[in-house]
Amino acid sequence: MERDVIKQYADWLEENSNDIIARRTQFDAKQVYNIVTELKIFDQPVTAYLQMSQDDYYATTSDHKLTLQGDVEPLSQLQDRVLINHVDGSLTEGQINFAYNHEDNFSGGYSARKDLNLITYGLEVVGAVANVGGFGLVQQNLSKDAAVSLLLAANSLSEWEQEN
Repeated sequence: MERDVIKQYADWLEENSNDIIARRTQFDAKQVYNIVTELKIFDQPVTAYLQMSQDDYYATTSDHKLTLQGDVEPLSQLQDRVLINHVDGSLTEGQINFAYNHEDNFSGGYSARKDLNLITYGLEVVGAVANVGGFGLVQQNLSKDAAVSLLLAANSLSEWEQEN
């Protein structure tokens, strides 16, 4: 994958967000899955994490930024999200810190727009780091819970699109 692919996809999502929410343009969760796969954050295929129980994810993979609520429920049912909101540090020295916020995209009912914004903004930040510092820098520093939040948001957005 080229370094600028992530940023380009994030830009496309931003340009088409209103059409995606209005269902005039289809969202493709596989694009997000492919990006996260290419970042090599996880040891297993990314879709395996969506099917994994929340307990198993917590015990084997989580860096404990997410609030896991469902024990034996699949991770895909988790309603907590971690937004990648910015990065600081020194790209040239390879010392960066991603910053995160919790997002509640389910209070008052599911918000497809909030999940779409979480994906778009997260990919903008990750894409900027990958574009300048390379995929290795992202892989070394990005929270697994933040990466899985991208997957959760993409999965929920895709399900919402199919149901509505």
